[in-house]
Amino acid sequence: MARRLMFLLAVLLLLFAETALSEKSRLPGPSGMTAEEKALIRARGSMAATPVLDAALSLLEEGNPFLERYNIITGSAIQARMPYGVPYLYGGQAESHVFAKEPEYIVQEAWINSPVYYRAGVTYIYGFDCAGYAKWVWKQAGLGQLPSGQEMLNDGFRSFYHSVSREMPPFSELARTLRPGDLLVTESHMAFFLGTLRNFGYTAEDVPQLGPFLDWPLVIHSTVHAGVADHFEYLIQNGLQKYKLATVTDGGVGVSLLGVPVESAPGHVFQQKQDTWYFDLPDHTWLTVLPWHAGQRYCWYR
Repeated sequence: MARRLMFLLAVLLLLFAETALSEKSRLPGPSGMTAEEKALIRARGSMAATPVLDAALSLLEEGNPFLERYNIITGSAIQARMPYGVPYLYGGQAESHVFAKEPEYIVQEAWINSPVYYRAGVTYIYGFDCAGYAKWVWKQAGLGQLPSGQEMLNDGFRSFYHSVSREMPPFSELARTLRPGDLLVTESHMAFFLGTLRNFGYTAEDVPQLGPFLDWPLVIHSTVHAGVADHFEYLIQNGLQKYKLATVTDGGVGVSLLGVPVESAPGHVFQQKQDTWYFDLPDHTWLTVLPWHAGQRYCWYR
């Protein structure tokens, strides 16, 4: 009897763990918005389609609310290129590897160590790092080859609000000086400016916790993002056999609020030796915070 009870308890715990993972990690999928809801978003939003945003948003996961709202507001029909989006991989810059078997993913051993997490010889699902993602988007938008980060930081003719010559405006006002598709370059990261939550048709009524930040800049990038990592954890456990050999990544392509104080975000996790601060959107997609480090060298490049 005791053995039977122990077995039943183990089964129940396994089912609970699988359910919890499924609820946390499954893709949100299409929102199923009514025609009236779409019309309201279209009326409230203010965006224009651009080749950079078309490419950048296409590497989000299926059902991502920013991709859906972009299509509604601009009349575009951009599809997620990979069902779970594209994961983060330190040093990942090979387009041929990311899309070699789409919509499936490539699994391979890492070849370099990251300062934090990625270990040479350990198997991961292949994806882009921040520079690999930026280069791919730039190329897809027909802009040619993206210069190196150092070249962009030193190019005073193409960059603006360079830290050497002028301080960046307050984050609450920064979006007024930027154009969607402008590329933020620091000495350690790259991210594209998307617009603002207001541009995407969100209101304080829709997202009360985000009311103070409706006009702060949104960026899209490939980076540490525990919410995206959860999607790939789910894929590893429930997808093709080849994925079960992989170690979960710590992020992927996602959208973040730039410069919001991390203590303002109600959600926080420490996962794979990384911190992620986030707000929960109505469909439970995580909108993470990209902190700003005072004094860092940067430029906005277009």
